[in-house]
Amino acid sequence: MRIQTIFSRLICGFVLAAGLSVASQISLVNAQSNAPPDQAQRTYPVVSWEIYYAVLDTVFPRNDPDTSKTFFEFVLRFEPSSHETSQIVIRNRGDKTEVIEYTSEDGNIFGKLNEALAHGAKEDAATLAKSIRVKRREIALPEAQIKGWYKDFFDSVIATQKTLQQTGAESLRTRSVDLVLDGTTYNVWYKQGLNKTSMSLYDVEVDTPGSDGELKLVQWMNRIRREVSKTK
Repeated sequence: MRIQTIFSRLICGFVLAAGLSVASQISLVNAQSNAPPDQAQRTYPVVSWEIYYAVLDTVFPRNDPDTSKTFFEFVLRFEPSSHETSQIVIRNRGDKTEVIEYTSEDGNIFGKLNEALAHGAKEDAATLAKSIRVKRREIALPEAQIKGWYKDFFDSVIATQKTLQQTGAESLRTRSVDLVLDGTTYNVWYKQGLNKTSMSLYDVEVDTPGSDGELKLVQWMNRIRREVSKTK
C-alpha cells in the first residue's frame, strides 16, 4: 500500500513537473523572441560524468593507505540531487576501527562543478578538484556500534536483492518502471581481504522527512550517515 501511495505521488509529481517544464519552455520562447539577437539563445555547459567521478575520487579518497592491516572496509558515498555531497569510510584494523567523514563545504559538488564551467573554468578533473572545499573528520565510535553496522550490512544486502528481484519481475509483467525524481545516488563499496563488492542504488533524496529510503541498504546507509553526523 505504501509503495502504491509513493508511486501515485511520484506520478503526480511527474505530471506537475512536466506541466511546469512546458510552461517554462513557453516562457523561454517568448522571452527569446523579445530578446536582442545576441541574447536570444544561451547555453550552459554540464560537466561530463567521467570528469565528475574523477573529481569525486580525488576529493573523497577511497584508497586504503595500508591494506596489510585492514580486516574489512566500507566506503559509503552519497550523491544527492541538491544537498551536500558526502562520504564515510569505515576501516577495521583489528584492534581498532577508523571512521572518517568527508563533507563538501561547497554543498552539492555536481552543481558546483557546473557553476565553475559556466564561469569559464576548464573541464579538467585535477583543476576542478582543487576548487572543491572538503571537511575531513575522524570519529571515534564504540566497537559494539561498528559490529552492529557490520551485521546489518549483510542483512540489508539480502533484503535489497530480494526487493530488486521482486520489482524487476513486476516491471517485466507490467512493462513499466517506477522512477524516483530528484533523488540521491547511494554508492557502497565493501572490501574484505582480496574480496570486493559494490552497489550503486538510486532512492529518495537524503534528509527526506519521514523516509530513509525504500531499499534496506539505502536505509542502512542513511542511518549510519545520521549517526556519524551527530557524533562530535
